[in-house]
Amino acid sequence: MPVAALAIVTVAIVALFAARSGPAEGSLSSIETPSETPALTPQDPALMPSGSVCQGSIRRPDPGEPRIYAPQYTRQREVLGIAVVGSSAVDERAFDEAIATIERFFSGNDLEERLAEEGAYIVIAEDGVALDELPEFACLDPLTRDDVHSACGIADRADYPVVAVDELDMTGNRRGPCRGLNILYHELGHLVQGWALLPADYFDVRIFYQAALDAGKYRNTYAASNVNEYFAEATQAYFLHSDTAGARDREWLRQYDPDLHGLLTRIYGE
Repeated sequence: MPVAALAIVTVAIVALFAARSGPAEGSLSSIETPSETPALTPQDPALMPSGSVCQGSIRRPDPGEPRIYAPQYTRQREVLGIAVVGSSAVDERAFDEAIATIERFFSGNDLEERLAEEGAYIVIAEDGVALDELPEFACLDPLTRDDVHSACGIADRADYPVVAVDELDMTGNRRGPCRGLNILYHELGHLVQGWALLPADYFDVRIFYQAALDAGKYRNTYAASNVNEYFAEATQAYFLHSDTAGARDREWLRQYDPDLHGLLTRIYGE
């Protein structure tokens, strides 16, 4: 179990806003320095009816017992055992994009099996609803809620695997908090890192992260925040791109951080 069982509730927040595009999008020299958050490995997670990330111990559903979602999540779809939920107001295209993202993310690996076993699900927040207004996160303390309020996405890694993203970003709308960037790849990276990544692989990620910082890489970028964001941002680049200009993609990662690129290729597949 990687460094873990310290936190009762820890959330990984993608509060990137306009800063995500950063300086000189295509430059290999324009990227960042962090403090570190330990990886969290849950013991026995599951979400009770009306559950939230502030619950410290959450009961696993009995075999065959359906997961009960908040009443406003009237629309539910599932792929590879992972549910995607949202209100009736969420654009169908956002659901389609989430389903396609999940299918692509796990097409070259079987990491979804661990997440599906634990009842992983994705919430799509409708336009005008901030992530801290979702029932899973409304319990957070005011300071944390302030951070979450304008976030692009959020992934909880302490109690059970849940992700929240914004409808506008999932439909490519530039009015979204992440300016239309599909940040679900990043958030799924957090779930893999917290739930399915082998301890030896996580150790390597930590080594690569420190080596990158020592080499002066990732300056003034979100990837430098801590080792977990380093992994999630690389995941985003591996499957799509980690900037709104589309410059930091898989080929960019292969050249800029070849060790991490090689690890992701082994973990996720081609």
